[in-house]
Amino acid sequence: MGVIWHKVWFDLWHNKVRTLLVVCSIAVGVFAVGATFGMVEQMMPTMDAAHQETRPSPVTIYLTQPVDRDTILALAKIPGVESVEPLNTVDMRYKIKPGEQWRKGSILVRDDYEHQTYDLLQLKDGEWPSGFSLAIERMHSPFYGLDIGDSVIIEVGNQEKTLSITGKIRHPFVPPPSMYDWAWFFGSAELMDLYGIPQGRFTQIKLGILNYTPDYARVVASAIKDRLARQGIQVIATQYQDPAKHWGRAFMDGMNLVLQVVAVISMLLSAVLVLNTLTAIITQQTNQIGVLKAIGGGRSTIVRLYLVGVFIYGLLALCIALPLGVISSYQISRSFLGLFNIDYDRYTLTSQAIAFQVFAALAVPLIAALAPVLNGAAITVRQAISSYGLGGDFGSNWLDKAIERIGRRVLAPYQAIALANTFRRKGRLLLTELVLVIAGVVFLMVMSLSSSLTATLDAEFGRRTHDVIISFDALRRVDRTTALAETIPGVEKAEMWIVAPVTILRQGQRSLDAGMGSQLQGVPVDDPMYTPKMVKGRWLQPGDGNVVVMNKETAEDENIQLGDTISLDMGEWGKDDWQVVGFYQVALVLGGSYYMDALYAPRPAVFEATKKTGKGSTLLVRTSHHSEGDVRQIASKLEDLFAQRHIDIYQIETMPALRKTSDSSFFIVVYMLLVLAFVVALVGGIGLMGSLWINVIERTKEIGILRAIGAVSSKIMGMFMLEGVLQGLMSWMIAIPISLAVTPLLANAMGQTMFQSSLDYSFNWEAVLVWLAIILLISILASAIPAYSATRVNVRQSLSYE
Repeated sequence: MGVIWHKVWFDLWHNKVRTLLVVCSIAVGVFAVGATFGMVEQMMPTMDAAHQETRPSPVTIYLTQPVDRDTILALAKIPGVESVEPLNTVDMRYKIKPGEQWRKGSILVRDDYEHQTYDLLQLKDGEWPSGFSLAIERMHSPFYGLDIGDSVIIEVGNQEKTLSITGKIRHPFVPPPSMYDWAWFFGSAELMDLYGIPQGRFTQIKLGILNYTPDYARVVASAIKDRLARQGIQVIATQYQDPAKHWGRAFMDGMNLVLQVVAVISMLLSAVLVLNTLTAIITQQTNQIGVLKAIGGGRSTIVRLYLVGVFIYGLLALCIALPLGVISSYQISRSFLGLFNIDYDRYTLTSQAIAFQVFAALAVPLIAALAPVLNGAAITVRQAISSYGLGGDFGSNWLDKAIERIGRRVLAPYQAIALANTFRRKGRLLLTELVLVIAGVVFLMVMSLSSSLTATLDAEFGRRTHDVIISFDALRRVDRTTALAETIPGVEKAEMWIVAPVTILRQGQRSLDAGMGSQLQGVPVDDPMYTPKMVKGRWLQPGDGNVVVMNKETAEDENIQLGDTISLDMGEWGKDDWQVVGFYQVALVLGGSYYMDALYAPRPAVFEATKKTGKGSTLLVRTSHHSEGDVRQIASKLEDLFAQRHIDIYQIETMPALRKTSDSSFFIVVYMLLVLAFVVALVGGIGLMGSLWINVIERTKEIGILRAIGAVSSKIMGMFMLEGVLQGLMSWMIAIPISLAVTPLLANAMGQTMFQSSLDYSFNWEAVLVWLAIILLISILASAIPAYSATRVNVRQSLSYE
């Protein structure tokens, strides 16, 4: 065993660069596995645990008008209801200093902060709000520069009121302000009086469900809405969530799936590099194997000798990758959890991720090395001693002869040698190309996913020809409201829709809600400012009567076919029958349960069905300039104008702000994917460097011969660098068609997992040129050191090389 260890140590120490390359290649793959799986193992349970700690309400019902406490609490008697908790939320405008522009935000008021039932708010600093004071959401405090003791100016009607901030509160369901510029404050019941909501009356209801299942929660919600409808109380929306699973899971699951796939690819590429290196080592040391066998070394000795070396490679890689993977997974998890407003300060060793890393570092390289080691151990003494072992059979097949002909006719002598040497070791070339091709496919896949997300958003916002959308708290005259909006300079056109919350009836029974419930949206047919993405049937036409265009997913869930007639219960506005003439597809729904399921119908037909002719509830405004600043300024002027006319606004939103929020959300996904694409590219670069380094070692005698006949260092260095560049170019050309075939499938899977919608696939052709530049840079850098080492070989060294 002493001889074996001496041989292993000699191979490791005498070939330091080769050892370093192999260890680094394994370490990169092990790191990717550890960081990715460690992040998933920490994030998902932490998200779910933080979610469950807040006692999430499975159902939240939003009302169109304030309702007294007793009426709401009486809903607890409905079968299936565990408990009921009322609360209020109002959208408002605020500013920090006099003279500043108004900003948008919300004030949430709990009935009793000290005895909350669901979606628990946590006081992080200061005091609960009371009287005319506010608390601020703890994530928003540093972002907006507001701390305890500071003051904020809120708009109440046409007047301003200055309130002090007395506390910081954690809200479990608010997006980070860096993505969604909307401040959250918390107030008391006294404050609601200022906004027309008397104490003891509420506009939201949170419900607990006994024996929760998603379908049963919707059944109970339907019973509650029936009860409220009989009391003349209209429900505007219903929000559902799984009390056991965090609301961000749908978004993270899709991203984690892609990250894990890329991490496993990195690990497998590292294994390919080990296979490549061991094949080269055994080929190079064929004579040594023969000598060992000649002096009594058996097959098991040879196998043990090389597998011990591989095991040490893996062990060294594990020592590097394990701590880096653990630290990175923790830091990444902490950053992502921070976006979901979850504290994560405890360091956790993730057993599964560590086990994966140990397997990736120790077992995978051994498995990869097994085939070349067994083949090397099986060679006889005569074969080993008589074998040249360096690919001296080049030129024996048609491909080699074709390459030689091309080299003689087209290329300079040194270029022809480089071309021939590229294909000299076809097995090694195949393995090296495999690594580089996969790196290219991953990069192009990531960039195409990014461009598909952008294309989907571009298409969706392209269908929105309005820049501002305003929802009023009550129906308003269409002619007066649109004319008033068009008096603002910069407003090109305004149109009004009538929107009514509805329930789809099938055979007289309520259907289960999709998203936050259904809305019948009466649309001006001649020139609507928004048209959804149609997938079947047709859009609304002038002269249409009671026809609707509905969500394809809802239709499939309810088994509704094109041409079917459905009944819509509009609450206090009655019931009516409508024919389905088309289906549309929802674009990019995060979470799957936080959108309103719209049924689009001609506005005149909705006027007639609701007996609300000439009135609308939603104003869409198109501006002459579409930049974020211009649109925001016009939106502010519209708010001021309607406030002066005592027209209360329920909600206002600008399309540039919504687009910015969407882009920010998807940037995180693209960023993480690009990081792993870089890791894969790094593995490819290391693999190419290792392959070229082995080529230099194998051709030491040939380099000496070239020097003996007058070859200068620049020619020798250029020859080896050209080999690297040729391999990079070949991988680039092969990666393009593979990416074209693979990326659409992944884009569809990612869209369905993360957004419950298919992405508008767009292959990123610009990324093809970017990857060409990257692969050329990788090839040049990876071949520079081996090429330089080739120039250091002199004639004496080459003749004495064994």
